[in-house]
Amino acid sequence: MTAGHPVRVVVTNAALEDLRSIARRHPPVLAETVRLLRDLERGLVAVQPLRNFGKTGDLSDCGKIRVIVDGMPEHRIVVRDLGDGGFEILDVVAVEERADDVVYLLAAVRLSRFSDPIRRSDVERRLARILMMRRPPEGDRRD
Repeated sequence: MTAGHPVRVVVTNAALEDLRSIARRHPPVLAETVRLLRDLERGLVAVQPLRNFGKTGDLSDCGKIRVIVDGMPEHRIVVRDLGDGGFEILDVVAVEERADDVVYLLAAVRLSRFSDPIRRSDVERRLARILMMRRPPEGDRRD
């Protein structure tokens, strides 16, 4: 979707948890993410459509927004189109680092895009390991 018209944006509870985690790990990324979501609502940000990949499941009804902050890991916002395909009503499904396809795997799991229970279980275990490694040490918590 190209920028140009206002969009209704709904942040899911899971995506809110992602934002809380990012606030602890990378506060500047949180600020940029919030700015991008506000601009998205005003129609100033374009959503890049995603596709169906074997690795990450069918996310063809979703799109991504790049979150790039100097000195920080690249992040992505994954949104799901709830309208007629024009990305006019969006659910924010996941916000996370781009590395290891974590954000796309999170979105696929949250949207139940893996029909094979073994594949889903493998992806969930992989995600749990990656996300555990990204948590700040207990003494470094900022909440």
